[in-house]
Amino acid sequence: MIRPPSLFILILCCLAPILPVKSRAENGAPPLKGMALGLFSKEANYDYQKDLDELKGIGVNAISLVVNWYSPDIRSNMIEPKPDNGSENSTIDDAKLIRVVEQAHRRGMKVVLFPYLRFERRGPKDWRGVLAPANFEVWKANYERFIFHYADLAKLHGIEVLSVGSELGSLEEKKEFWEGLIKKVRLRFPGKLLYSANWDHYTYPTFWSSLDYIAITSYYSLSKNNTPTFEELLQTWLNLKKKILLFKAQYPQKLIFTEVGYPSLDGGNVNPWNYFAKASVDVEEQALCYRAFIEAWKNTPELAGVFWWVWFDPGGPQDPGFTPRGKPAESLLKQWYGGETK
Repeated sequence: MIRPPSLFILILCCLAPILPVKSRAENGAPPLKGMALGLFSKEANYDYQKDLDELKGIGVNAISLVVNWYSPDIRSNMIEPKPDNGSENSTIDDAKLIRVVEQAHRRGMKVVLFPYLRFERRGPKDWRGVLAPANFEVWKANYERFIFHYADLAKLHGIEVLSVGSELGSLEEKKEFWEGLIKKVRLRFPGKLLYSANWDHYTYPTFWSSLDYIAITSYYSLSKNNTPTFEELLQTWLNLKKKILLFKAQYPQKLIFTEVGYPSLDGGNVNPWNYFAKASVDVEEQALCYRAFIEAWKNTPELAGVFWWVWFDPGGPQDPGFTPRGKPAESLLKQWYGGETK
C-alpha cells in the first residue's frame, strides 16, 4: 500500500522554491575566492562588518587588505606611516586593521595583508615601478622596518598570507636584497609569503623560488574596442593565460592574481589600469570582462586564488568605479564563487 505524503512533507515541498539555500556548485573557482576590501572610509568609527557580510554572501573566503606607508617622492629614502586622520593619504590605525582582521576570521575568511608603498608627491610618470632611492642602504633599512611591523602584526593576529612588496619593478633584479628580506620575514612570520609583480613585469623578479606563490596584478588591455564582444575578450584572456602558465611552469608554486579589476565604463576593457578615465557608465562591459576572465581561468589547477579589485564604493547601476557591488558583475562572481542564492 502506498502511503500518502505527510502534511509536513507537503509543506516543505511547497516552500522549497522560496527558502534561501546555499549553492554548492563552485564552477571551478580557485581555493582562495578573494576580493580586495577597500579600507577607504573617512569615518573614524566606520565598521566594515556590513561589507564583510556582503562578501560572505557572494562566496568570498579570502580578503586582501592594503595598508599604506609613505615616501615623500620616488627618490626619497624615508618610509613612514601617516596619522589615521580620515584624509586620503593616511595609514589605517593598527587597532582598526586588527578589528577588520578579527571580523574576517570570525566569518571564516582568510586574510592577505598588503603593505603598500605610496608617495606624497609624484611626477607625471612617477610610481612604485620606477622607484630610485638616493641611498639604497638607508632606504633598505626603512623598508625592512615597514615590512617587519606588519609581519609582527600578522603573526600576532593569525593572518594567513603577507606580501613583502608590490610592483617595485626597478628593484626586482636585486636578488640578494629580496632573498635576505624574505629570510628575515620568515623568522618573524610563520604564514605564507608572496610578492606581487605588475602584469607586464612578472618575468623580472629574480626571487620567485624563495616565495610561496607566483603573484601578479592584472590590468591587461583586453581589446582596442569600446564595444568588444565576449569572444574577443575571452580569446585575449586565453592567449594571456597560455603565456602566464608557460612562465609559471618553471616553478612549483601556484599562481595568485592579487588584483583583477575593471571599471564600469564604456571602453573600460581597453586600459583597465587607468583610474582617471572618464566615460559613460557601462556596467555591462564590466560584466563582460568578468565573464571572460572567469571562463578562461575556471578549472585551472595552477591557480591558487583571485582577488578582485575592489569592494567598497556604493556601487549600483550608475557607479563608474571598479566595485562589482550591485552590478551584473556581482551576480557572475557569486555564481563562480558558489555564494548564497534564493
